[in-house]
Amino acid sequence: MSEYKKKGGEVLHCPKCGEIVPASAAVCPVCGFEFSQGANTSSIILANMLAAEDDDDKKCQIIETFPLPTNKADILEFVTELKPRIQNTDSYLADSYMVKYQALIEKIKANFSNDKQLMPFVQEFPALQAAIEAKKKKQNRQDWFSEHSKLIVVAVVLIIALLVGGGLMVAFRDTAANKAELCIQAVNKSVNKDDLKQARDFIIGYKHDKDDIMESYVTLLSKYFDEGKWDEAKSLVEFYGNGQYTGDLNRGLFNYLMATGEYDQAEEYINVEAKPSDEEYFGYMEEAVTLMCQAGLVNPAQEFIARKALHFASNRAGYYSKERVVARLQKIVDAYK
Repeated sequence: MSEYKKKGGEVLHCPKCGEIVPASAAVCPVCGFEFSQGANTSSIILANMLAAEDDDDKKCQIIETFPLPTNKADILEFVTELKPRIQNTDSYLADSYMVKYQALIEKIKANFSNDKQLMPFVQEFPALQAAIEAKKKKQNRQDWFSEHSKLIVVAVVLIIALLVGGGLMVAFRDTAANKAELCIQAVNKSVNKDDLKQARDFIIGYKHDKDDIMESYVTLLSKYFDEGKWDEAKSLVEFYGNGQYTGDLNRGLFNYLMATGEYDQAEEYINVEAKPSDEEYFGYMEEAVTLMCQAGLVNPAQEFIARKALHFASNRAGYYSKERVVARLQKIVDAYK
């Protein structure tokens, strides 16, 4: 669909500033936007190709392989058309549109570096890309919690069962948290006020059967995850495990960090019980590089390989030598170029 639309066949709405202009106008008199009058603009051709295809994967391929426009008017219309589409992260086509948008930005930088209409798209792109990545991370966190909430509850049940089975009995302390229902209410209220320290104090201060306040534990742990407070989350889990950090829950944290793009943070949780083996570390790198490439972050993926491959620097030969590890990971990156 064109970026400008006819009203009663006589006037147009400028896509740049919204001004109503005559249908015969070639340029907006207010902002200078150049209208594409033909029916074969890139945005229209692409829209028609997508409308004719039902397969989702083929639609993504069509977008990513679609040729970039060459003239300024077509480029301006195309980049304006793509911008809201890369911001719609709920769409399964958003990543493919981002691949095309990035290529278009690079073309503008190379061929229209002095153009006052096109260069604002280049200048705003870093901030726009950061905002989109932040939005995707938030969505990933929400999806992760929806998918793993039951696993967290199961882990809590197992930890509590160990505590009770071990005969850890503690005397009551005369506080509002001594009664489970009061503790749950107090924790919920504190979390809603973003006073996580107070919420934690209520949980730690509860000296009766922890099974009674499992709801409070899950509420606070989820809040820690949502805000990226990994150390606090780990500490709370250790409290329930009597100082021990369980392997199963460690894996849950690792998967969560990888899913939300916190790849460097995830390294700490590859194996908290021992130093990661070469096989475990390579598996972590391979998963991270694949996820970054799928998100269109090819250059960051190459930088990640260069940094993390130092783990294998002491290996002079063999399957996990630095040279062979880099070569295998580079093949993943090359497949997405």
